[in-house]
Amino acid sequence: MSNLFLRHGEVQNEKDLFYANLPGFYLSNKGELQAKDAAKKIKKLFNIQKIISSPLLRARQTASIVSKELKIDLEVSHNIVEWAGPYEWIGKTIEEIKLTDSFKNYNNNPLNLKNTLETLKNVHNRFKLDYEKSENTLFVSHQDTIRAFTYYYLEEKDFTKNRPVHCEIQYIENKLIISY
Repeated sequence: MSNLFLRHGEVQNEKDLFYANLPGFYLSNKGELQAKDAAKKIKKLFNIQKIISSPLLRARQTASIVSKELKIDLEVSHNIVEWAGPYEWIGKTIEEIKLTDSFKNYNNNPLNLKNTLETLKNVHNRFKLDYEKSENTLFVSHQDTIRAFTYYYLEEKDFTKNRPVHCEIQYIENKLIISY
């Protein structure tokens, strides 16, 4: 194990919106507890020497909780920021999104989405810039951002597998994703 991935904790989102890169989405009470639990696991099981967080509030809050537990300063990198997804989804409810053609395409194969500001391959490429120059680093980021990186990095066949849930710890070992 060299580097870990940690998806941020659960977000306060009463309206069940697709928030993507919208500002103001912060950790819920449950999300804070998830981050504390993840921090304890990381401290016990891994030798992390550096923390890099997405600049979005929910990721920075998660990283801050882990940083305090591990007594390690954290850095912020725009290379691991959230993938925005289809621009027609941002600010819409999940029920509204389910009615779009993009949602059907996303469930079948999100790699084929055309109405995004950034491809998932580009997400992988920017994440890779930080990943390849890091050792014993915890990357605190977002579900599709982590997944895009690991999918292309491992040359996997199914994007829908290995998506991290809130505060799930993942790392790559022997060309496999290991989850805690």
